Amino acid sequence: MRMNFSDLNTKLKKIALKEDKGHLDHPEDLIFLGGSAGAKRAVDAIVKTAKNPKTVTIKWDGYPAVIFGRNANNKFSIMDKHMFNKKDGTGRNVFSPEEFVQYDKARGVDRGELYRIVSELWPGLEKASSSAQGYYWGDLLFSSPLQDKNGLFTFKANPNGITYTVQVDSEIGKLMAGKMAGVAVHQYLAPDAMSTDQATTLNGTIGQLQNNSDVAVVPSAMPSKPNIKVDTSLVQEANAAISKYGAAVDQMMDTAPQARNSFNGLFTVFVNKKIVSGNLDNLLADFMKFFENRSSNPGGMEMQLSNHFHENEQGLIGAFTIWIAIYKLKMSVVAQLNEAAKAAPVKGYLNDGTETHEGFVANGLKFVDRMGFSRQNLAGRG
Repeated sequence: MRMNFSDLNTKLKKIALKEDKGHLDHPEDLIFLGGSAGAKRAVDAIVKTAKNPKTVTIKWDGYPAVIFGRNANNKFSIMDKHMFNKKDGTGRNVFSPEEFVQYDKARGVDRGELYRIVSELWPGLEKASSSAQGYYWGDLLFSSPLQDKNGLFTFKANPNGITYTVQVDSEIGKLMAGKMAGVAVHQYLAPDAMSTDQATTLNGTIGQLQNNSDVAVVPSAMPSKPNIKVDTSLVQEANAAISKYGAAVDQMMDTAPQARNSFNGLFTVFVNKKIVSGNLDNLLADFMKFFENRSSNPGGMEMQLSNHFHENEQGLIGAFTIWIAIYKLKMSVVAQLNEAAKAAPVKGYLNDGTETHEGFVANGLKFVDRMGFSRQNLAGRG
């Protein structure tokens, strides 16, 4: 394998093309993030999901994401993920819409329209969590009353994402009717939690929250349990790839001359670029071109990485071989989940009219058609 990585630019913080993964990973990416152990976990999670589909929940495409609820002193707050994770705790000590604005002003940030949304959500979500402990993590689905058009509610929270329709006379339609906003919840955090890494799944429920205000608290449960069949040939293909290349991938990852997060990012950023291009062919060759075209200023780390990849040819080949094998296995499940969801009163559509959801969540991972939703979402961000 001939490589020329002399022009590699490893300053990933300058690369704008990123996909917000929050706290959930794509199964196939675990080969980059956790080596062979991560890949084995991915295959195991996909098989478990197929065998126990009642664990699957809908991944609503809402925006923005909000965390709301009560701390150990029962004081209510609304914040975003970055505020919640602020190490000094100041982001979790915002107890009114006015304090939310002041928090941003103190750090020189103006988030404009978000302040109106937070102010309008505040009373409803505070009431909905009046009997609840801890925090709830969810996504805003709509922020003005929905209109009944031919028996359907239609809304789109993420400008680059999914357009939803909900049957007005369905259970979820009745939940949304007449509400000034809707928030889909999916994760829970204890009152004393200090990081979103401590979040646990709500398994499709709304926990201790109540639908007693002008904000609809929307669960993420699938409307009916899907019937999923495991493609054993794809499971065998993924396991064979891990068996053949796992040790070489681990060697490449464990001996990388760069911090692990930055090294992992080389792969995930590249994969997202391929997804936007609409073509997952020739991953290895295009990965080499990706490096060759990154910078005209060779030096230091670039040369070390170039040498590292030369010395770990089998690891590089194996990483992409395993990624594709797991992606194919996952997509065999996603296709069945999308088909099952077509019978639901909630439907989602891409900009081209393709019926689909953003994705689904099960066993701590997200099951997303990255050539569908992810491609549209990433491309829309430029």
